[in-house]
Amino acid sequence: MPDEIDELLKLNGVGRKTANLVVTLGYQKPGICVDTHVHRITNRWGYVQTRNPHETEFALREKLPKKYWLTINDLLVTFGQNICVPISPKCSICPVTVYCKKVEVTRSR
Repeated sequence: MPDEIDELLKLNGVGRKTANLVVTLGYQKPGICVDTHVHRITNRWGYVQTRNPHETEFALREKLPKKYWLTINDLLVTFGQNICVPISPKCSICPVTVYCKKVEVTRSR
């Protein structure tokens, strides 16, 4: 199995999210696996301003310190499934609500 994102992307059916996941989890090499949670939350916070996960990956590569690249997906998937949900996020119990710009949040709990 290739250990470089560009090589993995040459494989049929492998996209950026999967390539980054293989590189980070399989080889412990720098990569940022951006799924809907990472895209939604980092934009909701106002940390990046992007239209899709592809743009979010590259914006985070520019802004996020490399020491967080391997863990951001794991942390934000769990956070996005339990607290910062797509519709009516649970802002009242969110540990980072004071830092969140709540971009496009129209109602919360």
